[in-house]
Amino acid sequence: MVHHKLIINQKQITMKKQFLSFALVAAMIGAIATSCSSEKKAGDGSDSTKMDSTSQSAPAATDTAKTDTSKKDTTKH
Repeated sequence: MVHHKLIINQKQITMKKQFLSFALVAAMIGAIATSCSSEKKAGDGSDSTKMDSTSQSAPAATDTAKTDTSKKDTTKH
């Protein structure tokens, strides 16, 4: 009788492990599918953070001639 309960208990443990493995795989696939779909949405040009061009203020009137801030390349080749 005890041996029969032990066999049933081992089968239950095996079934629990299989169910948890399936649940883990399903969760991983769901996470991958979610991340892939969010990448497609990010590149489709529907940026919700874009500003309306009419709401931007005009730049301050300043001298448009900029000074050269680049330095001469002194590395030897």
